[in-house]
Amino acid sequence: MKTSRIFTPSELHTYIEYLRKEMITASQDYGIKSNQSLEISQELDYYIYQYQLLKENSKVS
Repeated sequence: MKTSRIFTPSELHTYIEYLRKEMITASQDYGIKSNQSLEISQELDYYIYQYQLLKENSKVS
């Protein structure tokens, strides 16, 4: 997985959508269980989790 980046909420949402498309493409090209697909999936999971935390924290503030 790549190192963490600092995103605004909007940028993070855009990056998550980008990763979703990349994962779909990798799955179609290399198979759902390929290393490429799994690496993108893990990165996507990480950023979705970060987005959820960000949204939850913004509700608390």
